[in-house]
Amino acid sequence: MATAKPLPPALSTASFTIGEARLHGLPPGRIKAQDLHVPSRGIRVPANQGQSLLARARPYTQLGPPDVVSFYSAAQIHAFRMPLPSGSSLPPSARLLHLTRNGSSAPRRKGVIGHRAALDPGDIVQRAGVPVTSEARTLLDLAGTGHLTLEDLVVIADGLVCEHPRWQHAATAQLPLAELRGYLARQRCVAGLPLLRKALALVRAGVDSEPETRLRLLFGRSGLPPFEPDVVLIDAQGMPLWADLGVPGVQAGG
Repeated sequence: MATAKPLPPALSTASFTIGEARLHGLPPGRIKAQDLHVPSRGIRVPANQGQSLLARARPYTQLGPPDVVSFYSAAQIHAFRMPLPSGSSLPPSARLLHLTRNGSSAPRRKGVIGHRAALDPGDIVQRAGVPVTSEARTLLDLAGTGHLTLEDLVVIADGLVCEHPRWQHAATAQLPLAELRGYLARQRCVAGLPLLRKALALVRAGVDSEPETRLRLLFGRSGLPPFEPDVVLIDAQGMPLWADLGVPGVQAGG
């Protein structure tokens, strides 16, 4: 069996469309070679090539009507603090590629979970040239799936809005809390909106990890005084120390 001709560098490391292959001069026979995987019609993937979700999704957004990476796929791209698959109620479809289309019909492709929605221009951001639902829109979509609990949504939102001025460990919010509040205030009649608004009341800026969020919520359910993140303590030398969780105004031993 003859060895297939090497692919052009631009096509050798990630998924590409047949249209792109033709633009690079690949003949029909090369597009059908056995070293190319066919995940869906019109798309080829070089064999034995690992790639990011963003690179894998890119060609799907370039074929036919413009589709946007969304739901669980967008959450992965935005690095949401998602529940671990083990011990969670996430569906098996969460591992597939999720795409949303503006209009009356959802995308229908092998390996794709299609959605349709009325997306505003502000609901879409570009990541390396790939259209992805924004952090706020993705969070709203996830709230409407019925697979995430109120606590799960607080964990995710805490991660998005996390910001604090800790010395040497300052954090900048991926999505400022005020921006998230404003976004939800503008929404009407969207699945998941009531649940996400309820979660928003429990969200706090300055939370660095999922265990911090879940512990704070546990304290809240236990009837203890409200615990807040990043409570500042002053040591004997007058230097500030930040407690992950604390009750503001309560002195140690008081």
